[in-house]
Amino acid sequence: MQIPGSYEDLIEQARRARAAGRMDQAIELYNRVIDRISKVQAQMTARDDQLHEHLTLAADELQGILDWEGEHTQARELCLRMAELDPSNRSLWRRRAASERVHAGEVEEGLAEIRELMREEPEDFWHPLELAVRLLDLGRYSEAEEALAEAAQRARDDEARALIEWTRFRALREQGRRIEAAQAWERARLLDPFYRQAVESVYRMFLEADDYENALLYLDLEENALLAGYYRGLIAHRRGDTKAAKKIWTQVTKRRPGDFKTGWEAWALALLRLGDQENAHRFLSELVKRGHVTVYSTLSLALVCAAMGDLPATQKNLEHALHLHRLTLHPRALLPAEWWRDFDELTSDEKVKRAIRKYFVPETVSSRG
Repeated sequence: MQIPGSYEDLIEQARRARAAGRMDQAIELYNRVIDRISKVQAQMTARDDQLHEHLTLAADELQGILDWEGEHTQARELCLRMAELDPSNRSLWRRRAASERVHAGEVEEGLAEIRELMREEPEDFWHPLELAVRLLDLGRYSEAEEALAEAAQRARDDEARALIEWTRFRALREQGRRIEAAQAWERARLLDPFYRQAVESVYRMFLEADDYENALLYLDLEENALLAGYYRGLIAHRRGDTKAAKKIWTQVTKRRPGDFKTGWEAWALALLRLGDQENAHRFLSELVKRGHVTVYSTLSLALVCAAMGDLPATQKNLEHALHLHRLTLHPRALLPAEWWRDFDELTSDEKVKRAIRKYFVPETVSSRG
């Protein structure tokens, strides 16, 4: 049982406030933990590992909230403070501070700080990788590739090399170089089995370009029957074989989603495609309510709400999905263009459609082959 007012209790209070959307309260609680521990540490002659763990945990979670809220200047100040309070991870906090500077709009200054870290620590793999990701966010692909090449030279194990290939996959995909992107994913999954589960990104990439042959080729590697079934039905649908599509989606809905560790959203979307909006909405709402809050789950729920013509609920879930998406990419990222096609197809209310188009990346010629 946690002692009221203890560091553990304050962190747990902050987490509850964050989950309830009370961000100001969460920020105040996390700052209280950091302030109290920093004062105690200043009076100690040796580091207390448990105390230090509370400090870094509070700072890490606080930075995530500040990112979420778009408070990148505050996030940068936090990181610079932590670089002093947590000297064993000084480089990590300085790198984060530099990225926050990029997010805050001081792009060249932030990039210069990451490059300075690269010069100071020529063996560090994470500095050039961070530079590559920030450049990729900015659409500066040739510079990003140079940074990835530098990261590859510094990589010391297969896990690091796989991460480089996965980052390269994203860069190539965004340039419309789909075959090369798929090859990068192949290299990533051979280096680290973790990336096998990312095959959905590969076949969705081809599906969005109407390249059904390559989409099916990679769909054969999908191990989750819910995902595989839903997307096979979608390909049949896109090819104009509505009878086959409905048959495949019906087979998906006959499965028990609880028997699978992932892919639950695909089960609900199969229901939606078969016209069962109410049960799709009920299932996804319960999923999110139970804490399964991801870009995919909130986007799927938004899609069902849009199909039902509920604009406020659609916007609420799109906002949530956008926040989560930006946490993994960058503060100005929009939702993938490939998802807009689903919304465009399934939303009959033109007012809803016009209101939500702004959440998605505009389609380009390269995105559709």
